[in-house]
Amino acid sequence: MNFGEMFMSAMASLLANKLRSFLTMLGILIGVASIISIVAVGNGGKRAVVNALSNGQTQNTIQILPKELVVPGLPQPGQVLSVSQADLDIAQQFSGVQRVDYTITGQTNVTAGTHTINASIDAGPDYLNALAQFQVIKGHMFQASDVVAARPVVLLSNTLAGKLFGSGNPVGGIVTIGGTPFQVIGVTASQQVNLFSLFLGSDYAYMPATTCQNLFPTWGITEMDVQTRPGVNQDELANHIVTALNVNAGDANAFETSTGFLTTVESTINRVTSILTLVIGAIAGIALLVGGVGVMNIMLVSVTERTQEIGIRMSLGATRTAILLQFLMESVMITAIGGLVGILLGTGVGVAVSAVTHVPTFVQWPVVVFSFLFSAVIGVVCGLYPANKAARLNPIDALRYE
Repeated sequence: MNFGEMFMSAMASLLANKLRSFLTMLGILIGVASIISIVAVGNGGKRAVVNALSNGQTQNTIQILPKELVVPGLPQPGQVLSVSQADLDIAQQFSGVQRVDYTITGQTNVTAGTHTINASIDAGPDYLNALAQFQVIKGHMFQASDVVAARPVVLLSNTLAGKLFGSGNPVGGIVTIGGTPFQVIGVTASQQVNLFSLFLGSDYAYMPATTCQNLFPTWGITEMDVQTRPGVNQDELANHIVTALNVNAGDANAFETSTGFLTTVESTINRVTSILTLVIGAIAGIALLVGGVGVMNIMLVSVTERTQEIGIRMSLGATRTAILLQFLMESVMITAIGGLVGILLGTGVGVAVSAVTHVPTFVQWPVVVFSFLFSAVIGVVCGLYPANKAARLNPIDALRYE
């Protein structure tokens, strides 16, 4: 019996017992699908987080922030730093710097009527330009006079506006922040894009920097935004500025660029996702092994049921090797088909998660290949004993078996 004949014989045997074959491969299918979906969702989530942070950086802007950062309203372990006016002056002295802006970020309650939400407050002196990247879906942007007069006006993210005002129009409404009533002048379609968005959520209230400094005088500057001149080597300039800031602070590690921050965040995310993938992957691996035991059990049952068939084939000249390979082929086909269906199912789960969460998933081909090969190897390992048992049957005893 050649390979093609063995393949067709194994396929016919599986199709003759469709339900049993499906239930047998179910453990393999679930294990492979779990591995594929976990890796796809994990990689997609990791990329989404890093991209979300990276998107906060504009082409001609260097973002500098303290390594030990204080965000008012959040718990702060140990010693923390913030950007001072002296730090802004140091950065402005470099010839490659066109202007230096800053961002003040904090957490506090925002109240409208009976609704109170703990939201992120964002303020900066250049918001007339910085907020131009947003689509104001209701109301209007700040006016220059709002900044000069430090008026109590505020823009709300659409998420925060929905929580405070429901389906009503928030423009013209009053919210209370820090005990002061603010007039809502607009609603943005997107949350503020900066390095803190990931950690502080999507409930944002934006106000002029002058207003924020009057209302929260103890809040420090959380981020320095350095706009560079055309043709300047940004990496080199950033290193010079950070070095000067660290010398002034008396600490070689006091400040870092957003690139360094992103590297640290990405490293942390990689460690966390690797641990989670390892743990959940181990569980999926156990499911594969359990599925393999199920394959072995069913193949032993199949050998017992087909004992007379084996005896007839041996009496007609079939070798022990041919018998062994036929049953081994059936075992491998069960696990291989289960692996293929599991790959498709796992990919489908990833696509479904992406559709629901709007976070793109990423399936790595090495993981797909490994999952398929591993399922096939399980078929070989778990099918070897039943196949060997079938090959060692005595033809005479097999023919007598009932």
